Amino acid sequence: MIVSVPVAHLFRYPAESSEHVDEAMFGTEVEIINKVENFVKIKTEYGYSGWVDKESLSEKLADPNRIIVLPWADLLPNDKNFNKPVMTLPMGSKVDAGFSEQFDRHAFVVLPDKRMFYIRKAALGNIPENLDEKNAREIICKTALSFSGVQYRWGGRTHMGIDCSGLAFTACQMAGIPIWRDADPGKTPGLKPLPLDSAKKGDLLFFKGHMAVYLGEGSFVHASSGDGRVTVASFDKNSINFNEWCANNLICAGTVF
Repeated sequence: MIVSVPVAHLFRYPAESSEHVDEAMFGTEVEIINKVENFVKIKTEYGYSGWVDKESLSEKLADPNRIIVLPWADLLPNDKNFNKPVMTLPMGSKVDAGFSEQFDRHAFVVLPDKRMFYIRKAALGNIPENLDEKNAREIICKTALSFSGVQYRWGGRTHMGIDCSGLAFTACQMAGIPIWRDADPGKTPGLKPLPLDSAKKGDLLFFKGHMAVYLGEGSFVHASSGDGRVTVASFDKNSINFNEWCANNLICAGTVF
């Protein structure tokens, strides 16, 4: 099964009034492990579990070949810019895309129900794998910074709202690097703890119940519940971005490289 809506909201229990724990993007593969009325408990391709509305899932029609690299990408009924979008997909969505020499700016996306729509080529990137370290670090930082100013949302992973581990997870996902969805340094396979003075841009920072993406030279980007948004902060007491709480509560840096 795959997620067949732009964003499937995952809940701790089979009720929308329970804790909102994650958001799975369109095209995410899932395994159904339980059912209760209109809810199904799923395990995502990245190992995270939660309850979703069963209507947000469909049988997979084809393997995805592209990933959405813009914050949002419209699916359009034709190759005209002035028509109402049929659906809008968030960054990280995986799609089955096709291309024709007839269209310079647009490609096609086929949905699980076999409907086909147009999408701007600029929204599509190759699904990342085996990137060299330099490019991967650049993508992690660029992706994290693309969320600057986005509101804090517990369990969020899109440019409508995101939390601290969702920011780090999505930044690493766009570089083809799997990490654990929560701020737990012990659950990401291959993560090597580091002292802060050994960290490089694109590494991860872990605090008490919090995490961030390191930008280098003492700066980092994080989704701050206190600020209510994604901000750039610093360990430097002389910086206008100095964050005292983070400076006092750093557990370790960590690298996946």
